[in-house]
Amino acid sequence: MFKWEPIALTCVVTIMKTPKAHAKFTSLAVGLAAGALVLAGCSSSDMNEEAAAPSETAVVDSAAPAETPAETTGESPADTSGDPDVVVTPLPVFSSTTLEGQAVTQADYEGKPTIMWFWAPWCSVCRGEAPTLSKVATELDGSVDVVGVAALGSVDEMKTFVNDTGIENFTQLADPDAEVWSVFGVASQPAFAFISADGSIEIVQGSIGEEEILERAATLS
Repeated sequence: MFKWEPIALTCVVTIMKTPKAHAKFTSLAVGLAAGALVLAGCSSSDMNEEAAAPSETAVVDSAAPAETPAETTGESPADTSGDPDVVVTPLPVFSSTTLEGQAVTQADYEGKPTIMWFWAPWCSVCRGEAPTLSKVATELDGSVDVVGVAALGSVDEMKTFVNDTGIENFTQLADPDAEVWSVFGVASQPAFAFISADGSIEIVQGSIGEEEILERAATLS
């Protein structure tokens, strides 16, 4: 931008007093104005070019897979799938007696693959299932212990059930008040506890057949 000083203005007034000088001054003024417009145009053009230039932007490759928590921590997500009727628990502490009066605790089953069958003497489903358990115990022949856990009845009723169904070939625990049942989380009969040699347990609520019992038994060692 041009700045007019008082001295320059005095010169202009003096020059304009003659016609010839006036014409020269007019030409000079036009030339100066044109130059100013050119400078203004260049400045405007530069500003427009700067405004039109694209800004620098970080580029994100959307095809690249995002890092997952498992990749960050090295841990795999927990597996939450499985049969809702099957619960895995560690071997709990318990004590009971056999129908013959022999004391038993969880220590008798530690390190031993074991199938516990929970039944009641008045249960018709258990009565129908009993011969299957007797057959399973014979087939496993001690490679996996089979133990019955009778509750919700008197010891005499339990003994009668055993004699009637022919399940004398494997151990029966007397649990009249269902205390052992409670320790294993069993709320109804029939039910099973498949105890692995490492002490982990699968609890299965409900009746299952011979084939499934043997398949589960094969995984306990």
